[in-house]
Amino acid sequence: MRLMPHALLYRSWLAAWLFVPLLAGNALAQLQPPQQQQQPLTLASDPAVLAKAALGTERGTMVVGTLHDGQVAYGAAYNPEPPSQPRAIASGSAEQPMFEIGSVTKVFTGLLLAQAVQRGDLKLDDTVGRLLAGKVDGLSPAVASVTLRQLVTHTGCMPVMADGVTGGAPLVEQFHAYDKAMFWAALARIRLTAAAPPCEGAYSNFGMALLGQLLAEHYDTSWGELVRARITEPLGMNDTVITLGDKASRMAPAFSGDRRQPLFDMQAYAPASALRSTAADMMTFSRAILAGAGGLLGPAAARMLTPLARYEGAEIGYAVMVRGSEGGRRTYYHAGVTEGYRTLWLLAPDTGEAMIVLSSNARAPMQSVMLAIGKSRYPVPTAEVPIDAKRLDEYRGEYRVTRNKSLSFTVRSGRLLVRETGRGYSALTPTGNDRFAVTAIGAQVMFRRDAANAVVGVSLAQGGSQLDARRVGDAAVQPE
Repeated sequence: MRLMPHALLYRSWLAAWLFVPLLAGNALAQLQPPQQQQQPLTLASDPAVLAKAALGTERGTMVVGTLHDGQVAYGAAYNPEPPSQPRAIASGSAEQPMFEIGSVTKVFTGLLLAQAVQRGDLKLDDTVGRLLAGKVDGLSPAVASVTLRQLVTHTGCMPVMADGVTGGAPLVEQFHAYDKAMFWAALARIRLTAAAPPCEGAYSNFGMALLGQLLAEHYDTSWGELVRARITEPLGMNDTVITLGDKASRMAPAFSGDRRQPLFDMQAYAPASALRSTAADMMTFSRAILAGAGGLLGPAAARMLTPLARYEGAEIGYAVMVRGSEGGRRTYYHAGVTEGYRTLWLLAPDTGEAMIVLSSNARAPMQSVMLAIGKSRYPVPTAEVPIDAKRLDEYRGEYRVTRNKSLSFTVRSGRLLVRETGRGYSALTPTGNDRFAVTAIGAQVMFRRDAANAVVGVSLAQGGSQLDARRVGDAAVQPE
């Protein structure tokens, strides 16, 4: 897999809960077997059922861990099925299979920063230039001005990847060879995506790797050693490692579709995606975060979940995506993908629930489970309300969400249809005055009017997040 497809996969899966699959709702519904559609998936579902839904028909191993009513449970799915299910899955023993957790690694980097800030060792407004003074020459003023807050919230105008990671050799080989000397040289050459930070949130693997390397430099050690000393060893997470050593045989065989994939070893980019772990270890981590200031991680666990910036219609904390409103039901999560693995980690502090989904196939349809959880935690009205078909013309038009993304609404056969840039049309269900729903994915569409009663904008709510768009033009009339 070359850089460009992989970079796009990072952005679309790792950063997204909201609206990336907005217009793929019907396809996502079809991924679920009929019995799962009849009984919606929630955080209280049998983890074996969640595992089967998340693996779908793809090859490989899927392990799910859940925390519900104070009890941890594990379930697994396999394709092909093994002769017998290993006892280690259900028991949560130390012999569970291991997986690359991809960008869920970023959560550990975010926690390291939260610990540093909690200790008073660093401040969120400390800049790249100050922290690298006398260590890296030739930084542009814009790069030097980027703050730790901006790096941990993806608002530092950093590109997805740095130069030196190109479309030449396989990506896995490039990351394996990309050392710190190459990383610092790239930082001196890098061009931000805007003249100066902060920027609108844009997912950056390079930015998070930079944050981890800055922490390592500040403490005069390696990022991996910081993770071991400050997180995994205190929590007894013995199977959460970068270097496998004698644990290599426990890695679940990796796939992308039906094709076997190599392990994703990396050097300088380690803080963005290098960790391997098990469901049992990740549930230990989840419980430590949910324990807050009174747990083994202390006040930094609570700090880590504190929202720091707006991000994709919602908020982001210390590298943790935040959904839901302040004072309401909040959900915290991150997702990850490498060449052959896919991961979803999620916390629901209001109910004391948690979930880890680990797949050894990068194409596993885990987003269907993610959307189901979002629908269960943030339900929207779906009952159809009669509407005069003539009124639907009032909503026709193009509505701009961001510079590169817009929504187009049109009418066909008496139904309002919507499509996101680069996608096909989906039908909307009227649910109230100026309100519609994409029922398959639990999204609500709410049109806004001005003082003259003209439709001037639209808001889209899904999974605890909301994006607003303004009307910028008329949509083409679609044939009946």
